[in-house]
Amino acid sequence: MYQAKFYKTIDREIIGEEVQKEGFDPVYISDPPGRLYEPHRHPETKLLVFLEGSMEVTVKGQKFDCRPGDKLIIPGNVEHSAIAGPEGCDFFWSEKL
Repeated sequence: MYQAKFYKTIDREIIGEEVQKEGFDPVYISDPPGRLYEPHRHPETKLLVFLEGSMEVTVKGQKFDCRPGDKLIIPGNVEHSAIAGPEGCDFFWSEKL
């Protein structure tokens, strides 16, 4: 489920608290431009919250242009891939069963 501009702030502390309320344990990641995540899948549900930069994420063939404030939930066992944008991408990554 993709939700553009879900978070009205990009304050990492506030977003981290909100993500924890949803039962996730956010990990901050900072990817350089062009960082590629090849197609893969795993049993856990993944939550991504985008803080800075951009990332194109493909889930089951559907592409999402993720920007600061956007939220993306990828269900477990669903194939997905991603590539960080030209300015890189800072985001929270979390998983749970």
